[in-house]
Amino acid sequence: MDRTPKTAIRGMMLYVLALLVLGILAGALYTIYGHPGDPSEPPAAAAIQQKGAAPQ
Repeated sequence: MDRTPKTAIRGMMLYVLALLVLGILAGALYTIYGHPGDPSEPPAAAAIQQKGAAPQ
């Protein structure tokens, strides 16, 4: 087994290409939907009222 079969090389190239395409799609979706449209809008964590210390 000195040589790698061509089908294995093709399979690895297909796998890497599929990961690349999925990464690009995930990045595009995050860019479009992952952050608020209005940057001046405060984050949701700032809108939540913080309660005082829990009673003992």
